[in-house]
Amino acid sequence: MILSTLAHEMAHVWQQTHGKPPRRSYHDRQWAGKMREIGLQPSDTGEPGGKETGQRVSHYVIPGGRYASAYAKLAATGFQLHWQSVPPTERARGKKSSKTKFTCPECGLNAWAKPDVHLICGECYDAGQGHICLMVAVSWGAIGQLANAGKVTFRSAS
Repeated sequence: MILSTLAHEMAHVWQQTHGKPPRRSYHDRQWAGKMREIGLQPSDTGEPGGKETGQRVSHYVIPGGRYASAYAKLAATGFQLHWQSVPPTERARGKKSSKTKFTCPECGLNAWAKPDVHLICGECYDAGQGHICLMVAVSWGAIGQLANAGKVTFRSAS
């Protein structure tokens, strides 16, 4: 799913550089034509029968199309992308949370902030005497197990 989404976005880049750019965030006929050409069927529902154009348009892979063929060759090499899409059931759960829990991987300190921030742990930094430790967003899986917590630490040059 992630690679096809990257191809979807690349079709937008193609249109911006080689086609006639549509109005902001609009999926038009020229873009839809490029999507079909690369083997992705535009659909506002993400399933067969959906509208190909509009403000919010997703896609699905055309069986036997160029994308499906290229992806099959790539998958046969053992290629794996270690990112995961959010399952559709979790995506559709309603209002997106405005706050995300962040945890320092060094000392375990927690903080809550907007999802796209970069937080430095004040305990580990200790007024410039310690090291810079970026706090990481923590997410929980559907069965209550830790699903994502990374570790990023930068040692200061002192």
